[in-house]
Amino acid sequence: MSAENLADLLGEAARDHPERAATALPARLGDAAGRTRFRVTSYAELDRRTDAIAAGLTDMGFGPGVRTALMVPPGGDFFGLAFGLLRAGAVPVLIDPGIGLARVRTCLAEVSPAGFIGVPRAHAARLALRWCPHARLLVSAGRPVLGARSLRGVIRAGAALLPFARPSVAPDTLAAIAFTSGSTGMPKGVEYRHPQFLAQVRLLRELYGLQPGEVSVATFAPFALFGPVLGLTTVIPRMDPTRPADVDPAEVIQAANDFGATVVFGSPALLDRVGRGGATTDARMPSLRRVISAGAPVSRTVQRRFLRLLPTGAEIFTPYGATEALPVTSIGSGELLDLAEPGICVGRPAPGVDVAVMGITDGPLDRLTADLRLSAGEVGEIVVRGDNVTTAYAGRPAATALAKLDWDGRIAHRMGDVGYLDPDGRLWFCGRVAHRVTTARGNLFSVPCEEVFNAHPAVARSALVGVGPPGSQRPVVCIELELGRSPSAELTRELLGLGAADPQTASIAEVRYHPRFPVDIRHNSKIDREWLAAWVSGGVR
Repeated sequence: MSAENLADLLGEAARDHPERAATALPARLGDAAGRTRFRVTSYAELDRRTDAIAAGLTDMGFGPGVRTALMVPPGGDFFGLAFGLLRAGAVPVLIDPGIGLARVRTCLAEVSPAGFIGVPRAHAARLALRWCPHARLLVSAGRPVLGARSLRGVIRAGAALLPFARPSVAPDTLAAIAFTSGSTGMPKGVEYRHPQFLAQVRLLRELYGLQPGEVSVATFAPFALFGPVLGLTTVIPRMDPTRPADVDPAEVIQAANDFGATVVFGSPALLDRVGRGGATTDARMPSLRRVISAGAPVSRTVQRRFLRLLPTGAEIFTPYGATEALPVTSIGSGELLDLAEPGICVGRPAPGVDVAVMGITDGPLDRLTADLRLSAGEVGEIVVRGDNVTTAYAGRPAATALAKLDWDGRIAHRMGDVGYLDPDGRLWFCGRVAHRVTTARGNLFSVPCEEVFNAHPAVARSALVGVGPPGSQRPVVCIELELGRSPSAELTRELLGLGAADPQTASIAEVRYHPRFPVDIRHNSKIDREWLAAWVSGGVR
């Protein structure tokens, strides 16, 4: 791969097929029947817009190494700005605003961006809440904002300066800072360097056989950015990207069918929503061949339901990874649904990625030694290394020391998850290290225990939490029921009977029902077990 960064890959795609559609985004107004219309942008148009934005931003003072908060939702401006910043050598800082206004302020303070590019609402928050008080390079993507230059003005100025000469940037310099979702604590800014982005692109292409000219429906912003650099046409359905669990299934189905999409990227919550919606209308997506879902485990029930919308031979792939390392492993539904063992199998390591399981250690470790590694079938902490694995958090030396260690001379990442490798080299996910329940009899791991209760037809999902001090916690299973089902003494007896019949859950003697679990903002799929534990303990209402 000759390209040095993602913006180079976009330029190569534009040279190879300038007239091909790069993006298709929802238009403001629908057609006469009320259906969503789309604005299509060619690769040549996107590349020219990227160049103009890069030139205009450079003229303002954005340039190599300039950290820039980018708070623009997925859309035409998002693509041009993200690639324009990369082409100018600046460092986009990506934060989900849904993590909460106070948390956004804390995250921005940690990385001290010199630039701030956002929609007017983001600028209003910046002014009211004093986000980035020292940022002097300000751009508004939308209506004018006092003190900020309009994106239209940036593009006009940049267009007059073309052709744009990309600045020389060393390949291993900082490319972007992407904050984690903060599902188990304060979000952390993951430092991405250009080779790690390029390794991700290579792995996605190899794992899923993605070919230039295919059409992708992308419902998650980071995956959407990979579409243009892979030569795909990226279609974004009409939806709130911060609420994939509330998407209108018809919008996703229409987007896929109108453009003949061959691949969909979506969170488990979105797959569940679309699968349920499609089942009520007998909808189909006949052109789809691959569905890729990440961010949380995708149950076999959700996969089977969604597969009914797809043609014979189509597969759902569930890569495992994190903001710090993605993809790590992957498995297709063709293999997964044939496995007799219960649990969450996340597949075999991606090409060039190494996975090990070591004994659970709560503190920092300098290196992964042979005596720490566990044998097949033993549950422990998951450690990974590879070209796509990031090496540090921005402004967080203590968090970096806790999450990174040396593995035979290479920096490896501790995923913060527990799991085990089976004799065939497949990784099985057992939950977060922080979510294990430590009882007087030993550890209980969230996912294997929850799978036992999830088998009941009345259960939409469950969450294992611990009450009391570590080492002597009381295990409690929280239950969210399927729509139309209500708690009852009989149902509780049935659930406790399921638990008693399995050695992993035999010690669980308490069931609590919650109407709707709190989940992360990014995927709407990661359950906030810390909140549920506090709720069970009476600490929240």
